[in-house]
Amino acid sequence: MLSVISNTIKGGIFFLFPIVIILLFFEKIIHILQPLATKISAGIGLENSAWDFPYIIAIIIILLFCFLAGTVAKLGAGKWMVGWIEDHILTLFPGYQLMKNTLQANAGLESDKEFPVVFVPIDGWMIAFHVDTLANGNIVVFVPSAPSTWEGNVVVFEKDKVKASNLSQKDATQLMRRLGVGAAEIFAKHKEL
Repeated sequence: MLSVISNTIKGGIFFLFPIVIILLFFEKIIHILQPLATKISAGIGLENSAWDFPYIIAIIIILLFCFLAGTVAKLGAGKWMVGWIEDHILTLFPGYQLMKNTLQANAGLESDKEFPVVFVPIDGWMIAFHVDTLANGNIVVFVPSAPSTWEGNVVVFEKDKVKASNLSQKDATQLMRRLGVGAAEIFAKHKEL
């Protein structure tokens, strides 16, 4: 019982942490941009409006900056820089890549490092993510726990013991968070097991 409570609290922390960091980041950026946004508002005659135009202009500046940063991230140097940060810094955060892929899938974005869903024989067939293949052909999988898919075990299997799956990463994660509820519908949709 205590383990379930502890895991739930940890899951909540890992869920809320990035959201809080993003909110703090945007609050700080809006505060920094406020003087510039106020000057722009005054320049176009909107400083005495009922609307808080300096705040709205600061948000527009942030969105334009995000668009510019997204464009740079898609280019060669930007991709290299993002890849280096992910490989050398963000790997320190457990489950970062899986979390990133899941969030990208939920947002409808393409992921460059999609982990295929597979079934592995552990007390029946367990849902896992194929994360790597060793030189000898063995498969490295991450077997997430449920409902917190950010925790789990890394296990190595011989290739012939791993069963391929048509499930998407999003469907597998959703199924685990629901503790298997709705498995029949999801498996039927993907013609699994």
